[in-house]
Amino acid sequence: MKRVPGPNKWAGLKKWAVASATAALAVTGLVANAGTAHAAGPGGAANVRGVDPGNTDLMIERLCNQETSLTGVYGALNVRTGEFKTKDEYHRDVFGLWKPAGDWELFRGWCGNVQASTWSIKGEPVRTSPWIGNRGSKDDKETFVSSYGTKTFAKKSVGAEIGFSLAKSIFSGSAGGSFTYEWGWEKESRFERRSEKTIPPCTQVAVTWTPYQRVVRVNPVFYVEDYQWNKGDGDVTTHTWRGRDASWKTIYSYGYYIDGTSDKLLPNGQPDGREDKIEQKLDPRTCSS
Repeated sequence: MKRVPGPNKWAGLKKWAVASATAALAVTGLVANAGTAHAAGPGGAANVRGVDPGNTDLMIERLCNQETSLTGVYGALNVRTGEFKTKDEYHRDVFGLWKPAGDWELFRGWCGNVQASTWSIKGEPVRTSPWIGNRGSKDDKETFVSSYGTKTFAKKSVGAEIGFSLAKSIFSGSAGGSFTYEWGWEKESRFERRSEKTIPPCTQVAVTWTPYQRVVRVNPVFYVEDYQWNKGDGDVTTHTWRGRDASWKTIYSYGYYIDGTSDKLLPNGQPDGREDKIEQKLDPRTCSS
């Protein structure tokens, strides 16, 4: 679980994330840097996937999954092999001091979450009433009681499963997220309905509910404070990713995202969706002719 960093620093990052999130989807121009051109991504972040070595999706996941200290989160990248290490792993496996060595380049900064896209889907139908059977030879009518409660969940594209508390902090906007639409996240709603249904002969009937849902995709991003290397002529410190131009102040990896899904609510607060009647034929040997 990541802790929120010191109020002054995090406030600055949060203002940056909120201001940039609404503009992120409108940014499509190509930005040139030192030898690398990229299309600005969520929050104006530069996509390191396919540009820098190694599994950058997992690198950002591991980098941002660390506890945040008062001075940020730290990481080390071997620019020859693509291997990533946390600060503790670097001290243990490479060098006891936090100094770049050989192919290892070091960085420090802050993580946030920026909306990438959002769309609506139909959820999976769920049965909301018991089965009621008619083993007679004529139609029957019965009163069905169906009940349903809204669902909310999140998943990551790589890495370990995301905990609900962390997901809640992301999609409620308290962990650097900024969302400009209404949805059912954190808004639990339930219903219980009674309806009369016709049951054909030798058939059992139940009621299902297909929820209408909203999916929100966020990309975790990393805001670079310091980036260091040493190629044999002393330590070099820059304040963009790998010393590139200012468009590389913030990075993300396209294949690493978090999707939050929540049932949509109607203006009256009730779950939005569709009720259906489903039928299953019974064994004719158990029904009257």
